[in-house]
Amino acid sequence: MPQVEIIQKWLDRVEYDMDTARAMLQTKRYIYVIFMCQQAVEKCLKAFLIHRGSEIVPVHNLRRLCELGEIIGEMNDSSLLRLDFLSRFYLNARYKEDIKELSTGITEGISKDFIDFSEEMIRWFCQQMK
Repeated sequence: MPQVEIIQKWLDRVEYDMDTARAMLQTKRYIYVIFMCQQAVEKCLKAFLIHRGSEIVPVHNLRRLCELGEIIGEMNDSSLLRLDFLSRFYLNARYKEDIKELSTGITEGISKDFIDFSEEMIRWFCQQMK
């Protein structure tokens, strides 16, 4: 499969995950908003890695993916802290016993903020692929 098609498949998944994040916001399942934002940003970073000619590795930490993509130096501290926060929700959001703990402090406002942040990051990564 050509590289452009592979990248597009990843980006299609990004769009699907962000649509899911917005749907979870509507149903007030805020922890899943954050989880889906993490998933979308991770998939966009993996599309970016493919664009750069890098191999996809089984890494889910968003900061580490930025390092692998050699763009960590272009990220500001605030964005890196937000990426670190999202990274905490990779697997943890899936396990019921962690939901209460992980949900502490996750409000509608925070969920909306992370949707906005994720969309901003996705736009930025896509710009870098042009």
